[in-house]
Amino acid sequence: MPELPEVETIRQDLLPLLVGKRLQTPFRHIVDPHHRNLERAAGDRILGLSRRGKYLLADLGARELVIHLGMTGQLAVQAAPPPTFRHPCVSWPLDDGSVLWFNDQRRFGWLVVVDRGDHASIPTLHRMGPEPLGADFDPESFATAVARVRGIKAALLSQRLVAGVGNIYADEALHLARLHPGRGALDRHEAERLHAAIRQVLGHGILHRGTTFKDYRDGMGRYGGNQAFLRVFDRTGEPCPVCQTPIVKIRVAQRGSHLCPTCQSPGA
Repeated sequence: MPELPEVETIRQDLLPLLVGKRLQTPFRHIVDPHHRNLERAAGDRILGLSRRGKYLLADLGARELVIHLGMTGQLAVQAAPPPTFRHPCVSWPLDDGSVLWFNDQRRFGWLVVVDRGDHASIPTLHRMGPEPLGADFDPESFATAVARVRGIKAALLSQRLVAGVGNIYADEALHLARLHPGRGALDRHEAERLHAAIRQVLGHGILHRGTTFKDYRDGMGRYGGNQAFLRVFDRTGEPCPVCQTPIVKIRVAQRGSHLCPTCQSPGA
């Protein structure tokens, strides 16, 4: 699933291609109830494109277009769909002749038009924690929050502790912070290590334009490059970059979790 670095990369790519353009009447290639109220935005001009966690938010003035990529969602802006878009769900013509294409093989993603700021119908977005690269994500507040969690990886994946962190970057941050993903509450020093690690791995993910294993493409249709720099995720059996112990994969919070059993012992 695209996480914060992937969604932010797409936002940066599409920003100059969308802002100032006026949406025409969308065409639904697949009848899917997850795509809601799209016709309400026909005629609206895109004033801005922002990101909240893993969501893209197109500012339409009185309304917002909220885009969630799900597991396999892809976006592009061009006259015709890219050759790799074999499962187009929505095509949305723009007034300059280009088209906003949304492609989603597994169809867990969606586009929804809401009144501006009305996210009550999108629970994950409505209850989302602070942006990890923003000023609101400060070490003190984070330390207070993680002092109460029962499982640190589950808390990271919930989106309430911090926005935009999914399985890949949770594993990467926990390794960098030398914390086992099954750990419960953290003390202040551990929280500070994890806070810094979250910022670092997300920043590197954006720098390398996201992580591609199979489906993710940036807003220009290209592969991300961050997979070449991962510390532990999807590296089972390979040596830990710190101590050379083979990376193992276990189950934590109902998700596959990659770790170094030496650097991230259960007591760590």
